[in-house]
Order: sequence, then C-alpha cells, then structure tokens
Amino acid sequence: MDVEIDSNEDSNAQMSVRSVAVNVCAVMLVLYALYFARSLFIPVITAVFAYLTLRPIVRQAGRWGIPAGFSAAGVMVLLGGVLALGTYLVIDPAQEIVQNAPAHVATAKDRLSFVLEKVEYFNRATDDMTTGDAVEVAAEEEPVPVEVKPAAWSTNLTILNGTGNLVSFLVVSGVLLCFLLATGDDLLRNIMRALPTLTARKQLIGVVEHVQEGLGSYLAQVSTINIGLGFAVGISMWGLGMPTPVLWGVMATTLNFIPIVGALFGACVIFLVALVDFEAAYYAFIVAGTYITLTTIEGQFITPAILGRTLEMSPVLVFLSVVVWGWMWGMMGVFLSVPILIAARMACEQYDGLAPLAAILGSRPNQTESSQESTSTRSVGASVTQ
Repeated sequence: MDVEIDSNEDSNAQMSVRSVAVNVCAVMLVLYALYFARSLFIPVITAVFAYLTLRPIVRQAGRWGIPAGFSAAGVMVLLGGVLALGTYLVIDPAQEIVQNAPAHVATAKDRLSFVLEKVEYFNRATDDMTTGDAVEVAAEEEPVPVEVKPAAWSTNLTILNGTGNLVSFLVVSGVLLCFLLATGDDLLRNIMRALPTLTARKQLIGVVEHVQEGLGSYLAQVSTINIGLGFAVGISMWGLGMPTPVLWGVMATTLNFIPIVGALFGACVIFLVALVDFEAAYYAFIVAGTYITLTTIEGQFITPAILGRTLEMSPVLVFLSVVVWGWMWGMMGVFLSVPILIAARMACEQYDGLAPLAAILGSRPNQTESSQESTSTRSVGASVTQ
C-alpha cells in the first residue's frame, strides 16, 4: 500500500513539474512573439488601450442618439487636433535644441568642470592603485585615426526610415482606433456568440468591463493629472526665465506617463538646458530643483489622493515592468508598461485560477470579490450575450 502511495505521489510530482515546464515554455514563446512582431503589436495594443479609455464617450453619445460612427469620427478629429497643436507648439524649439546639442554639451562640460575634474582625478587614482608598480611598457605607435563619414544618401535614408515607422504607427493605430470606436461593440457581440457556454460569455464580458473600468479610469485620471503638471511646470519655467516654457510643460506632461524614470530624465534635461542658458551654474540647480519639487508633490500627494488605493501597485513591479517592456519594445514599451500591468491585474482578478497572480500584482481579496459580484450583475452582459 505504501508503495502505491509513493508511486502516486511521484507521478503527481512529475505531472506538476511538466505542467510548470510547459507553462514556462508557453510564456517564453509568447514573449518572443511579442518581441519579434513588435512593429505589429505596438500600434494594435496602443489602439486597444485607447479604445478602452474612450469607449465610455462613444457609448454615452449613443445614449443621446448620436450614431457610433459620428461620435468616433468626432473623437478622432479631437485627438488629431490636440496632437497637431502640441506638435506645432514644440517642433521649432525642439529642433533648435537638437541642432545646437553639440555646442550645448561643450558648454555644459565647461560649466561643470569643477565636478568633472574631481571625477577624473578619482579615476586616475583608481587606475594607479590597480596598476601598482608594474613595469611600464613602451607604448606602441598610435595608429592614424581614420574618419569614415557616411554618405549623404544613407543618412537621409535613415531619417526617412524613422519617419516612415512613426507615420505607419500613427496610421495603423489611428485607423484601428477609429474602427474600434465605431464597431467595437458589434465585434464583441460576435465574439460572445462564438463562445460555447454562457459561463464563458459572462467571464469574457466581465474581463472586458473590468479592464475598461480600471484601465480607462486610470488613464483618464492620470492624463488629467499630467496635463495639470505640465501647466504648473510651464508656468514655473516661465517665471524662472527659462526659454520656450511651453516645450518644458509638454515634456513634463509626456514624461510623467513614465513612472519614476520620467521625472528623473526630465529633471536632467531641464538642468542641462538651464546650465547652458544661464551664466550662474547654481541657477541650474534652482530650476531643476523646482521641477523635481513639482513632480514630487504630484507623485506623493496629488496622484495618490485622486487614484486612491484601488490601483496601488508595488514600485518594484512598476519599475520591472518599465525595464522589461522598454527592453522589448523600446520607448513605446516604456509608455505602455504601466497600462499593460494594470490590464493584466484587472484580467487576472476575474479568474479564480489566476487569483494568486492578481494578488502578486497588487489586488486585494475584497477587490476581487467585489469586482466579480459587480460584473455578474451588469446588465451589459445580458445584452451582449443575447
């Protein structure tokens, strides 16, 4: 009898090990597919997240008797106008800063020479300690430096390729977003009809509604907060005498979508520009300190007060998500990292088998239970599954 029990335990252990191995292989294959086809997935996921955020506007317009196609077109026109206005306001000063970057770097090095000299002295002292009393070897003749300049056509081709990638991203994500806003509910109904059981239909509609509720509210509230921060930064930079304060306000709004890293990067940029534009080096610290103070007030007081604890996540998971998705998808991955993390948490809360993963991502038991109860009583689930 003991032999049979031991054999059953061994077989169960082997099955569990195989299951874990299969799940790990599946996750790795999915991640590789997301990395390999990133040029396809990035605009699609961007459009889907924008659709979940803007879907309540189209549905509210439908309750007022406005067709979904007209409301979707209006939303797209509004988004295009905001994007065009922001580009118009910042394109000229941004181009000027980029063109003068080499001269600005040289000026910044000269202004920070008192710091760089100490760093260089420390590096030389470290090298001397490492080498010790080794015998000096005669230095070989230095090779003649050869400068290889790329052909003008190759540089232009690189610029065209980058512009083409941006244009294709905007076209794909914009057109897909317009179609989702106009006919997304019809597509969802067709998917509901294709599912075999009523339980599966309720689970899927619960996931969609829960992700839309959490992700949509998060993006809407964070966008409002970041725009307010942009206004505060722009006014502060104008008061401190910084050139092109509109550029710094738009930069603060955009970078604040990147948690932790965005504020530090913006402070470094502000510091370097102030170091170049003002004679007194200490004034650059005042400007950068003002920027850090505003972002700290926003991050530590305003955002937690508005979002509350329902969307609170571990800073470790947020930072790891930024690093992983930034490594896989570049800058767009950095911007999409937190929405992906929130969507994954909201989806996991709807399935009992994924409750441990939802808890790791920051979900609380009462949140999971209340979300499941609320989705089970939604009238939209009955209308969609008909």
